[in-house]
Amino acid sequence: MEKATWRDKARPIIAGVIAEVGTDDMTALRRALREAYPWGERANHPYTIWCSEIRVQLKQDRKPHCGGRIVKPAVGQRELF
Repeated sequence: MEKATWRDKARPIIAGVIAEVGTDDMTALRRALREAYPWGERANHPYTIWCSEIRVQLKQDRKPHCGGRIVKPAVGQRELF
């Protein structure tokens, strides 16, 4: 029996909030997603996975509201992976 991951636990919660609130009003959706966070303090690995799963379900590439800043690579810098 496989152990459920943070993402496995977050996926249905996030999907339910998106289905209930919809994507027309992103401010209301972000507020509802913030309120639906189930693991106490929004920090560390569970919160990172939560934010990542939100981006996956909303089909976004960036980290707009999850504490991470977007850093552009330096001129001439190649990707690591």
